[in-house]
This record gives sequence, structure tokens and C-alpha cells, in this order.
Amino acid sequence: MKYDDSKYYESLCEVNQKAYLLFKEHKRDASVFIECGCHEGNTCEKAIYLGYKQIYSCDIFSDRVLTTQKKLKKYNIPHTIKTLDSVSFLKETLPNINKKSTLWLDAHGEGGGVPLLEELKVIKDYSEITSHSILIDDLQVYFKNDIDIIKDKIREINPKYKFSFGYIHHKPDTHPDILVAHAS
Repeated sequence: MKYDDSKYYESLCEVNQKAYLLFKEHKRDASVFIECGCHEGNTCEKAIYLGYKQIYSCDIFSDRVLTTQKKLKKYNIPHTIKTLDSVSFLKETLPNINKKSTLWLDAHGEGGGVPLLEELKVIKDYSEITSHSILIDDLQVYFKNDIDIIKDKIREINPKYKFSFGYIHHKPDTHPDILVAHAS
């Protein structure tokens, strides 16, 4: 089922409109959306309006998972939202994914540490697909000094990955918020 994204987009605040457009630009041919750190389900909802056919997400806080599950219940889109840490979630989920996906890695801080490098290793070790689109949030908060290390870890998944940056909080001539990786 296709949902009307024009009204949805207009209902979003400026930051979420920028995030929506960023996801739209980088969706490409992916039909599966996989997120680490669901918070209140807003990004999963964006994925539904962007036309993803299947949604997977997790959070370490069960109240956030329940909020997200409740939010997504009104949509006729298959979704799996679990109370799990991101590394365990990816280990459990990725072996069952046989389609190119968008991975939104946003499970940092708030009591769960900063497992990004572990998440990238799990993507490398547990996914048969080596061309997922990978978007990593909060560069300036957690990773501003580690961008080259992160790129190297992503190239271990597939050396053909190309990188760009997304800006939803900052302006393009300042600090990037999001690292985007696509494989050819």
C-alpha cells in the first residue's frame, strides 16, 4: 500500500523534513529498512511513507519499542520492532535479509554505549548482501574524530563503497550530521 507522503511531509518540522528528504535521496532500490535505535518510531514512519515494504528496528528501552509498535500498528506494512541492543538485533536480523536494504545506524549513547564499529563488523560478518545503503547518524556528537576509521570499516564490507554526508541539523558548509555509504 502506498501512503500519501505530501501531507505527511508538510506535517514534519524542518529537521525532520531534511531527514525525510535525505532518506528519499538515498533509498535507491532498497525495499527493506533496518534501523538501530527506534526511539519513538518517527524514522520507521518516514520509511513507510518512502515506500519501504518491510521495517525492522530495535531499541534497548522497552517503552520506546512499545511506542514504536503502537505507532506502526496503523500501517499495513510488515514490521518487526524488538527490545534488543543493536549488535544482537543485527546478528539476529541480517541473516534473514536477502534484499538490498537501507541500514540506519542510530543506536548510540543513552545507556547503550557507542556500538557503531561492532555494528559494522556484524554487517560484514552476518549479511550476505554487501551493497546495503548505510546511513550513520550523529557524526558530530560521537564520531567527529573517527570518520576515516568508520569509512575503513565500511570498506571492509565492500571496497566499492562511496561516501557522502548528510546535513539535517547543520548547514552543508559546516559539520556533517550523517555519513552515507553506497556500494556500486
